[in-house]
Amino acid sequence: TYNHEKYISQCLDSVLAQKTDFDFEIILGEDCSTDSTREIVIEYQKKHPDKIKLFLPEKNMGAMEIDIPTWKMCSGKYLALLSGDDYWTDENKLKLQADYLDNNPDTVLCFHKAMIENETNGYSGETVYLEPTDTLPAESLLNGYNPIQTGTVMYKNIIDIPEWYAELPYGDMFLYLLLSQEGKIKYIDKNMAVYRIHSSGQWQGDSVYN
Repeated sequence: TYNHEKYISQCLDSVLAQKTDFDFEIILGEDCSTDSTREIVIEYQKKHPDKIKLFLPEKNMGAMEIDIPTWKMCSGKYLALLSGDDYWTDENKLKLQADYLDNNPDTVLCFHKAMIENETNGYSGETVYLEPTDTLPAESLLNGYNPIQTGTVMYKNIIDIPEWYAELPYGDMFLYLLLSQEGKIKYIDKNMAVYRIHSSGQWQGDSVYN
């Protein structure tokens, strides 16, 4: 998260509200925001010390660089992704996706539908999935079709993030392609998240859209 003071509370509340029959934790990297984001997440951590672990660098690292140490703090069987300006809308999201991965051993990643809210132009609508089956082929990703919004992803924690990951312009497609070598990517036709597009999410001069 970076400069998400308007959004981070809703983001964290949507995770803390999850109803599961298993333990989960929140691993959060806060990249030296110039607004009050860091103060907000520290307060959340104080209220939920058993649930929230923070990575708090002393200087801004950038969107890709901060992913590496934050990722290394994740020890769970499954990882669910969520940007600090997005949020989940279904309190059963984590359980539904964890159950799906438990029941489908050939699947390495599952994702679902999301609502898109563009605060710049007022657009609101759902993501669209165009494949004929619920399996997303790696070939589609390689051909530039990526229907996966970050906040809809849950995947098996079975790969290590390489150090050169920080040199990439963005990491989501790279992650999905790496995982596709280990199993299937599956789509769940259920809307359980909101993905925001806005002009205030700045990271070293670039708008944060994922």
